[in-house]
Amino acid sequence: MADLPPLRALQIFETVGHSQNIQDAARRLGISAGAVSQQLQLLEQHLKAALFFKEGRRLQLTAAGIDFHQRTTEAFELLRDAQTQLMLDQQQRTLHLSALPSFLNDWLVPRLRSWQAEQDPAISLHLHGSHHEPDYANERIDFRFTYAQSVPQSLHWVALFTDEVLPVCHPDLLQNQLVRQPKDLAQLPLINVDWQPRFSSPPTWAEWFKHYATEQLEIPAATQSFSLSHQALDAVRQGIGIMLAQRSYIEQDLQAGLLCAPFSHASLPLAWPYVMTWQPSVFNKPHARDFHRFILQQKAAVEYVYKTNG
Repeated sequence: MADLPPLRALQIFETVGHSQNIQDAARRLGISAGAVSQQLQLLEQHLKAALFFKEGRRLQLTAAGIDFHQRTTEAFELLRDAQTQLMLDQQQRTLHLSALPSFLNDWLVPRLRSWQAEQDPAISLHLHGSHHEPDYANERIDFRFTYAQSVPQSLHWVALFTDEVLPVCHPDLLQNQLVRQPKDLAQLPLINVDWQPRFSSPPTWAEWFKHYATEQLEIPAATQSFSLSHQALDAVRQGIGIMLAQRSYIEQDLQAGLLCAPFSHASLPLAWPYVMTWQPSVFNKPHARDFHRFILQQKAAVEYVYKTNG
């Protein structure tokens, strides 16, 4: 069996692979850019494979690098989860929540603070963002939030809401662009989200323009395309372009004026609903029932917002 690469080189490779910038990775790791470059060279020599190539000032992963980075990231996530689990096992009042990464980032986490603050004595939350559907029999998961066309019969579940997407951008993006009709959005940098092959993707710009534009348009190529919704939203918040964002993720930003929706009622629904699943045994934990009630309250609040905007 081949010797594994040095752990430090793998850690640096994983960090550089996410940022694709040596200086940025060096700042995150608290080391010099030279040390980062040296470890990358050491790793490529050990593997006898090219992992990066330069494109302008940025590093891009090669095909082999993309595959190796994905597996390296998964391995580090398992290690981090194992460490977190060891720490949480020492606490009795812990709730383990699993959710799709974007749903966790933009819908669940912003709502958890108020509920967690009300718990007395305090409750610890273990939050795991993953596309993997948990095996409740072998994994420590109390509730799972996912996007699903169907749910296994062995699980209890409740449909939370069927989300919808609408055009959203940073207010600065509209300062020099006159937008009066839906077709005018085709002149802005378009950002796409593509979930395939895991899930049916959200409505595309082509579908949106077909539904809302009064004339046939030639849709320009996307400025950027993302596999995770929250990454696309980060790009929108930076003013890079406009996207079809999920209403449940951006309501607070719209209310605060951080984002704007040029046509707030021009929405299209997703193909499937978001659901919460669990096993009946979870209610042996007293705080699990309270959490379940809290999520149902949030479900009702989302339904009210959608009804208001409908």
